[in-house]
Amino acid sequence: MKIDRLDLEIIKHLQEDARLSFRHLGRKLSVPHTTVFTRAEKLVKKGVIKKFSALIHPHDMGLQTGFVIIDTPPAKSKEMAEKISKLNEAQKVYRTFDGKIITKVVVSDQHRGLEKFLTKVGNYPMTTLAVHDVVKFEEGVHPEILKTLDIYQDK
Repeated sequence: MKIDRLDLEIIKHLQEDARLSFRHLGRKLSVPHTTVFTRAEKLVKKGVIKKFSALIHPHDMGLQTGFVIIDTPPAKSKEMAEKISKLNEAQKVYRTFDGKIITKVVVSDQHRGLEKFLTKVGNYPMTTLAVHDVVKFEEGVHPEILKTLDIYQDK
C-alpha cells in the first residue's frame, strides 16, 4: 500500500483529534468530505489506522504508570507475552529478539498496585521502573517519520 500527502494529512489531523468530522477535515484540506471518508476507510482497511479513540492520561487520573522488563528464556517469551497481554494492567507488551518482554503497566494504589501486578507475572528476573513524571505523552506517529517510509510516494 502506498500513502500520499493527502493520506498523511488525514492521519495527522485524526491523530490530533479523532472526533474531527470528515466534512470539517475536508474543508481544512480543501477536498470533498467524500474523499476524506474514502481515504480514511482505505487506511482503516489496510491496517494503517487501527482505531479511533479517546486518550486518557493515567497520571491525571491518579494512576501509576510503570515499565517492567522481564527476562524470560526466548523459548518461553511468546507464551509469557500472551499471558501478560491478557492482564488488565498491561497497556503495551513488546517482545525483544533475546526473549525480554517490555510491558507498560497502569495501576491504581501506587506501589501496591505494581506489586500486585508483579505477582501475576511469575518468577523471572525483571527490572521494574515506576514512572515519577511524564514529560511527553503522545501516542501517534509523527508525520515527518511517516514521510521517511517506503510506502510514502510523495518523496
